[in-house]
Amino acid sequence: MVSEIEPRTVAAPEESLASQTYRTLRRNIILGHYPQGSRLVEAALATELHVSRLPIREAVPQLENEGLVRTLPRRSARVAEWTSADVTELYDARLSLETLAARLAARAITDGASIRPLLDAIDAEHHALKTQDWLAAAETSTQVHEAIVTIGGSALLTSLMRGITGRLTWLSYLTSDRDESHQSVEHHTLLDAISTGNDRLAESIMFAHIERGRAPSLAILAGA
Repeated sequence: MVSEIEPRTVAAPEESLASQTYRTLRRNIILGHYPQGSRLVEAALATELHVSRLPIREAVPQLENEGLVRTLPRRSARVAEWTSADVTELYDARLSLETLAARLAARAITDGASIRPLLDAIDAEHHALKTQDWLAAAETSTQVHEAIVTIGGSALLTSLMRGITGRLTWLSYLTSDRDESHQSVEHHTLLDAISTGNDRLAESIMFAHIERGRAPSLAILAGA
């Protein structure tokens, strides 16, 4: 995996400083610039990113909600550490939420919803794989799954998925030694089922797609 540290906040001008800071911290955690278990000291981060402590303070709760950071009362934040239990919990949650998302998306297509969000996400994933940008590949793979939730139109499911997508991107990057192109092929199979409105097929394909990644992810992390 090729990792590039992003030492400063770099983002679109219209983004707030807090959003830029959050995105930079998130990226640097996923890339391993801040190792698992390491302390995130406000003063040091503010100096590194050339910001005040306030945007750091605002970013940390967002990262904690995504499962990338853990905090304890009266203690500084620390980068979360992956355990086999964490991986198992993530996959179990995904099996419950994303199989429903696939079924709802297929039904929504039958009712006239647009498949465009999923097509765009898969196109972005193809580009990331072609350029061998493994962080982008992890991010766009997650976007494929987010697009399926979006198409389904459930506000509650969208809210619940926000607690999963950060972890999903991080784990996808850590395990990018897996065959990413094979996962992309499976995304096309999901696309076919959803676009034809076959809700039960979409649900079963999503189940198999998620479950197929469990053992390899556990094995890769165990050997890290």
